[in-house]
Amino acid sequence: MYKTKNKIVLTGGPCAGKTTAIQQIEKEFTERGYQVLIVPEAATILINSGIRPFGNFALDTVEFQKQVITLQLTLEQLAEETAKQSKHPTIILCDRGVLDDKAYVTKKEWQALLKDFSTKEFDLMNRYDLVIHLRTAALGKEEFYTLDNNSARTETAEEARAKDKKTLEAWLGHEKLKIIGNENSFEEKIKQVVKEIYGALSKPYPLQIQRKYLIEKVDLEKIEKVKLVKLELEQYIIKSGSIEYIYRKTGKDGEEKYTLITKIDTEINNERITTQRKISEEEYYLNLPKEEMPIKKTRYCFEYQNEYFRLDIFHNGLQMLEVETTSSNEDVSIPKFMKIKEEVTNNIDYRNASLYKKINSPQKSIEKRLKK
Repeated sequence: MYKTKNKIVLTGGPCAGKTTAIQQIEKEFTERGYQVLIVPEAATILINSGIRPFGNFALDTVEFQKQVITLQLTLEQLAEETAKQSKHPTIILCDRGVLDDKAYVTKKEWQALLKDFSTKEFDLMNRYDLVIHLRTAALGKEEFYTLDNNSARTETAEEARAKDKKTLEAWLGHEKLKIIGNENSFEEKIKQVVKEIYGALSKPYPLQIQRKYLIEKVDLEKIEKVKLVKLELEQYIIKSGSIEYIYRKTGKDGEEKYTLITKIDTEINNERITTQRKISEEEYYLNLPKEEMPIKKTRYCFEYQNEYFRLDIFHNGLQMLEVETTSSNEDVSIPKFMKIKEEVTNNIDYRNASLYKKINSPQKSIEKRLKK
């Protein structure tokens, strides 16, 4: 039996193409031997059954969201139990995730909901392996915005843009967040969704092209004004032949999670493949190499012109910007509040392994012992 790690969320504003994307994903991957389990949008199920936060007999907004979350968690649990019993590789495809509900309530109401469900926001985010945010057609393709294909949808184009923004903000900070806009045709938009899932399904899977830039100057006051998620990262790297093990601790708002990432160099087109799994705090500390110092950095995750950026500010002062693209020739829109010194995408000196080796060089080890 297969124990799935392919839990994927499709999210975004109203009229973004989720319904079409889900149909295409099911067709594409069912033909390739996958069992595709679709978790439908909980809010739509409730609204179509007469349980609504608007109209006659309207339910209180918070009470409605409580019912949405309850149904969402139940549906996901059923899908996960089915996947565990499946004899085939399985994809759990969620039409929206629990964090989407954050976009429909106030901050105070959201905190109350978290308390009611005895959970934390970071735990809800980490329930999913990949999050694909589809921009509403009301952003750039207004002529295609319609309410006709979903009887539960009532938003105007202006309201759709606002919901799109708040929904995206709810997912900022997820390790595998993909943002797909309306710059190209709708057909290309759906193809990009399928392409992202292909990349996520490989176990192990090849890394996407990642562009890296050394930052000369960044205006932290301005970046703090951008809607972002701030993470604290600590990681140790253990090299064994062609395999690299990365033990990573990620902190957010006082919460922490632990991950083991395995990178393997192959002879197939000189590709490097990567797998990762969550580990316990105990496993993390039991495997840490003694007498070595970790890489420590603060990561700012934010969206800028439909691209997902990660700005890493290392504790030693180094500043580096990362953005994932689908082509090495693709133009990147660098945020205006930072100045690029140079692109270091192909410079091995700025890989984590090189930086880790540098801070744990023999000279550094001597300095560390002298400080003791």
